[in-house]
Amino acid sequence: MQTDKVIVLICALRDALSARNQLEVVKLTVSRLSALTLDGRATEPLPPPPSHFESELELAITHIPDSLNAVAEALSQAGPYLDWRADTGDDDSYYEKGSDVGLSFREGNLVCPLVGPANSFVFSEDLFLSLFFLKSRTLYRDHVHQASEMYFNLSGPCGFRLGDQDWVDYAGDSVIWNPPLAPHATRVYEAPFLSAVSWVSDLDSVCRVVHRDDWQMIEDQL
Repeated sequence: MQTDKVIVLICALRDALSARNQLEVVKLTVSRLSALTLDGRATEPLPPPPSHFESELELAITHIPDSLNAVAEALSQAGPYLDWRADTGDDDSYYEKGSDVGLSFREGNLVCPLVGPANSFVFSEDLFLSLFFLKSRTLYRDHVHQASEMYFNLSGPCGFRLGDQDWVDYAGDSVIWNPPLAPHATRVYEAPFLSAVSWVSDLDSVCRVVHRDDWQMIEDQL
């Protein structure tokens, strides 16, 4: 049986996080990944992502730092088997219906569920793990959710606004924790953004946009 390349990718993410487990949310993510039965299986290649994303996804992988070489290699190998989906803020969105997620985000995001309770590659009732991609010069507007969330940033630099703090730039191979109901936003510069995101609580919660007056200014600057 062919060893499934998506399973290899999940294991590479788990192993990388195991060495970066200072935060409780990371420890929970690693613990729940380690409890899963990850067996190799035969897979068929999936249709490629929309053409305007394909080159930027490849570019994002080139911005993964050397410290995450194993993850970058696993991503490259798993590429044809990853099920990328755009969140447009409409039906089947992670957002409340009618949320003003903005054109920048609607046209610039892809999500690939890896582990979770539904529509994911591996089933888990207490962990949601996905790859999250944003195109260059994209604003991911301020929002909140009940879920406790980890961002394991694979590429960078990218900007995060956490709560009422100023924007801070983070390099690839950085970890961010968003506590429940803590507002956060992301802005992407020239290099496209790729992160592994986990929810370790309230997996059925939805995102709610938190309005800020500077969104248009930020999008114009990007």
